[in-house]
Amino acid sequence: MSWKIMRDISEATLISITEKDYAHWHSQIGTHIVYHEGHYWREVAFGFYEPIHWLARLNANKVKHPALLCWGYRTTLCDEDTSQANGSMPVQLLTNVQNYTIQNLGSNRRNHLRRCYKRTQLVELTDSALLEEQGYNVLLSSTQRTAHEKIPSKAEYVSSLRAYLNLQSSLLLAGLADNKLAGYITGYAINGTAYIHEVRIATEAYSSYVGIGLVFEFVQACRRSGEIHEVVYGLHSREDSALCVFKESMGFPVKHIPTKLKINPVIRQVIQNRYPHKYYRLTGRS
Repeated sequence: MSWKIMRDISEATLISITEKDYAHWHSQIGTHIVYHEGHYWREVAFGFYEPIHWLARLNANKVKHPALLCWGYRTTLCDEDTSQANGSMPVQLLTNVQNYTIQNLGSNRRNHLRRCYKRTQLVELTDSALLEEQGYNVLLSSTQRTAHEKIPSKAEYVSSLRAYLNLQSSLLLAGLADNKLAGYITGYAINGTAYIHEVRIATEAYSSYVGIGLVFEFVQACRRSGEIHEVVYGLHSREDSALCVFKESMGFPVKHIPTKLKINPVIRQVIQNRYPHKYYRLTGRS
C-alpha cells in the first residue's frame, strides 16, 4: 500500500479553524448559512436554526431569531447567562484534553488499546484514495450493524468524502489490519472545540479493538495542537446504551450544556410524542 497517502499516527495534529472558515466550507457544499449577531447559523431543518459551532456558548442578549422565516432555534449559552437557559444540549464531552493519556482509561480499556496497537496499524490519511477504494464497504458493514441511518450510494459516499476533505481542518485517521481498512475516524475543530464527526468500524474488525485506538489517537492529535480544550463525541444517544457506555469508558461523559431554545409549540408537541429520543437531544428533557 502506498505510503504517499498516509503518515505515522504520531505526527497527526488537528488544527482549529474559525467559525467563518467553517461557515465558508458549509456554504460551498450547499448548506444554508446565515450570519447573525457575530455568529454563523445553519438551517438544520426548514425554518429551524442553530449555530454551526454547537458549543459557541453565546451571550443570551445575542440570541434572537437568526432569520425572517424561522419557527425555532437552539444555541448553547455562556456561563454568565445560564440562568436564562430553558433547555440543554446533552453531549458526550471530554474536557481534560492536555492531560489525556492511556492512564485516563480503565484497566480493561488500557488492555484493549494495547491489543489494538499489536493487531492494527493506525495512520493518518492525507487524501481520500484508500477510503474511496475500501471505505464504502466499511460504511456498509457499520451501518448494517447499527441500523441507525439510511445507507447512501457509493457515488454519494465518495462525493461526501471528497467534500469533507476540502475542509481546512479536517482530520482523517484509519486503522489497517492485514493491509486492509478496518475502520476510520473523521473530525474537525472550531475555535478550540474539536468535534468527532464520524467513526466507522467494520464488523469483522471489532476483535482488533481498532475503534478504541482511533478514538484515543484522535484525542492525541488534539493534544498536539496545543489549542484544543474540549472534544465533542456527538449528542447523547440514550437509546443506545452500549454506545454510551463505550464513549464514557473513553473519557466522554454526558454533559448537559445550558441552551436557549425556541420552538413552535405545535411542532414541539409532535416531536415529543413521535420522536422522544430526538426530543431529548433537542431539549435536554424527557
